[in-house]
Formats: sequence, structure tokens, C-alpha cells
Amino acid sequence: MKTVKLTDKELATLKSAVWGQLQNINRDIRIANEAGKDTSFLDEMKRDLEEVFEALSFAN
Repeated sequence: MKTVKLTDKELATLKSAVWGQLQNINRDIRIANEAGKDTSFLDEMKRDLEEVFEALSFAN
């Protein structure tokens, strides 16, 4: 694993991008559920993005 240094602005940008993707995934899951489709792949992506967001929240 490689460590990178980010400015506060870069970190905020990454967190915003991940948050936006989480919102898109949530929308896609809702639409898929309404259509009766399998959401297992989307659920996995959501968990991964939530982990990334949490990790970024602890970044300095």
C-alpha cells in the first residue's frame, strides 16, 4: 500500500466525489428494487464506497 499526501482541498474533493457516488448508488439500488432486479452487485459497491468514505474521514 502506498501513502500519499493530500491538501485539505484535495481531500475534500475526494470525499465529495465518493459521497456523490454513494448517492448515485443509493438511487440505482432504489430503482433496481422497484424493478425487482438483483442489487447484490450494487450493494457490494455501496459497502466499498462507504469504507472509502470512512477511511477518508480519518485521513489527515
